[in-house]
Amino acid sequence: MQTKLLVALDGSRFAEQALPFAIAVARRQNAQLELALVWTPHPRDPDPGRPADYLDGLVGQIGSQLPDAVTRELLSTPADPLEYPPPASNAVADVLAQHAVDVDASLIIVTTHGHGGLRRAWLGSVADSLIRMAGVPVLLIRPEDEEFGGALRADRGLGHVLIPLDGTARAEEAIPHALALGSPFAARYTLLRVVSPLSWDVSPHAYDPYPAFTSPLSRDAVEAELEKVAEPLREAGHTILTHVTDDVSPARAILQYAEEHDIDVIALGTGGAGALRRMILGSVSDKVIRGSEVPVLVCNVRRLQEGGQS
Repeated sequence: MQTKLLVALDGSRFAEQALPFAIAVARRQNAQLELALVWTPHPRDPDPGRPADYLDGLVGQIGSQLPDAVTRELLSTPADPLEYPPPASNAVADVLAQHAVDVDASLIIVTTHGHGGLRRAWLGSVADSLIRMAGVPVLLIRPEDEEFGGALRADRGLGHVLIPLDGTARAEEAIPHALALGSPFAARYTLLRVVSPLSWDVSPHAYDPYPAFTSPLSRDAVEAELEKVAEPLREAGHTILTHVTDDVSPARAILQYAEEHDIDVIALGTGGAGALRRMILGSVSDKVIRGSEVPVLVCNVRRLQEGGQS
């Protein structure tokens, strides 16, 4: 069955900046591209004609680049918006996440709408919810401006993918998804591990406020761990680099490496929401997602394992 990529749109020029990346990936993967817009009915404007015409226009434009490979879907939110009190959930993200499961999409591509006075301060509400709710990986594209500044980056393809690891199986869950995204571009991959000068053990006693500080892992031990992960990937034919760096701030080190080494995509495995419906993804992942100048592939391990079902 042909792979399907789902592009989330909202009618804005900023959201459309996901399209150049989506087209580039669809071409290389020989994938079907579905453009999805969630329409919220309004008593004064109950006719979905305008958003439908908007999607049809985009399908016509993109169809010349991907003949017979572009479809569109106009979705709608539940009639009662009170079912989704912010910030616990997001009706639009919920509809998109479920639609991705229904059509067996392998990837959701969406812009972050992270523009404004503060430098990359916040994700858009839909993107922010999608990375916590989606049962498939989400590729986050940062919109640069309304003139599609990011299209040039998309045109050059995805040549270098950064995969930050922390020694946990959760982080390594991003690897197969990063390979699936980058392999059609013959990308090379860097496995990055950030070693903090300090580490600590969490006390088994719930109310013990004092962590027990321990010696950090040796650089040789970390490099050996990375090589253990890298070797089977190399044997499978992938170009895998490894790098270990020291920094008290893993997020800062990841973003700095991405900037200095011409990274095209950062791939993150995250734990997603926990017992609370609106937990942060984790301080490091959250900072990387919000601070990255390049697209970020977010693999919510918990939701992937659940298959996106609530």
